[in-house]
Amino acid sequence: MNSKSSKRPSKIAKYEIKRRIGRGSMGVVYEAFDPFVQRTVAIKVAHSQEDQDPAITQKAREGFFAEVYSAGRMQHPSVISVYDAGQEDDYNYIVMEYVDGVTLQDYVVGDKSLTPNQVVDVIYQCAKGLDYVHRQGVIHRDLKPGNIMLSSDGEVKIMDFSIAHIDIGTGTHEGDILGSPMYMPPEQVTVEKRLVAQSDIYSLGASMYALLAKKTPYKASNIDSLIYQIANLEPEALEEINPDIPEHVIKIVSKAMNKIIYDRHESAQELAEELGHSFGRLRQVGDRIDMQEQWTALRHLNFFKDFNDAQITEVVEASEWDDFEKGEVIVKEGDKETSFFIVIKGGVEVFKKDRVIGTMKQGDCFGEIAFITKKPRGATIIARTNVTLMSVSTSLMEQASLETQLQYYRIFLENLVLRLSQTTEKLVESKK
Repeated sequence: MNSKSSKRPSKIAKYEIKRRIGRGSMGVVYEAFDPFVQRTVAIKVAHSQEDQDPAITQKAREGFFAEVYSAGRMQHPSVISVYDAGQEDDYNYIVMEYVDGVTLQDYVVGDKSLTPNQVVDVIYQCAKGLDYVHRQGVIHRDLKPGNIMLSSDGEVKIMDFSIAHIDIGTGTHEGDILGSPMYMPPEQVTVEKRLVAQSDIYSLGASMYALLAKKTPYKASNIDSLIYQIANLEPEALEEINPDIPEHVIKIVSKAMNKIIYDRHESAQELAEELGHSFGRLRQVGDRIDMQEQWTALRHLNFFKDFNDAQITEVVEASEWDDFEKGEVIVKEGDKETSFFIVIKGGVEVFKKDRVIGTMKQGDCFGEIAFITKKPRGATIIARTNVTLMSVSTSLMEQASLETQLQYYRIFLENLVLRLSQTTEKLVESKK
């Protein structure tokens, strides 16, 4: 039975199809061109079998668009960006960032190869991206060399979130094995099927092993044999495959691939830190990735809509970023510290004399009045959820250009006028 997606379309929606660049279990990927924004994109078209049972078709469609739900809200330099999705003439499609490069699978089975130092560099970037993914509450579930792109300029992009699991706090998932078992941890291919962040860390460690060894961790003639090996056997020792691999790198891979979940790295960030400690130069790469992540986060906030790219860069360089847990006090009424804050992620509650008088969400700003007047805090701010905040103090503000400082003050005045207007309306309503 032929798939419609096997015939290359010339156009899907507004996108002009150029050539096929990949094929996977969920669909075919084409290089395409978006004439509206004048950029090259990658467009994934779902496999579509004729005369297929409608219920199966609907389930497949839901699985395909799960990638949009998982990846569409992510903005990170090491994670593929999703721009658009839809249905056109029976084609289900997802439009993504185009990467000029190849997947890491080419470095496992092809003629290409990476030195141990290059492998560490690539996996470090992956770990930074994976840490971001996990902070969004998403577990990838199918991390493997074929789902990681390496661009021609050496940057990685984690992709294919089509079977990603959205973590809602249960840590488990029922169902059959989905994805590629070769790189899955024991808990994912056995009856346990437990999903935690360390499950992805195992898969990243297995991918690192494959890049260093130039072969997969295990070799089996059937799925049952493969599952048995993953659950019970250790892969061939890397030092026997390639004596040039540094011992500390082998230890990192072994820890990531530990069969016991909690003997692996606690987080992808911890894995990145271990790699960074082994190779000091990676800390500069980490700083670059962190700054790009912060820059992208600010670019998508309404607060900074009138800031140009250079000013956004100034803001990132002249700010501090902190995470607070739900219920944690951020500032107290009467405090004399006068930084102002912008909510990057999550939400906060505003208390006045132990009474909630308001809430603030992503993109909102607070503390600007204390910053301007240098007077003590007029309210207490408590994290309503886990929250990420950007703060700017007087000394940091002075590092920015005059133009950028004026942009801040203009927005402060706009917010002040809006709040005064809202307060006036409430007073009028209360007197009616």
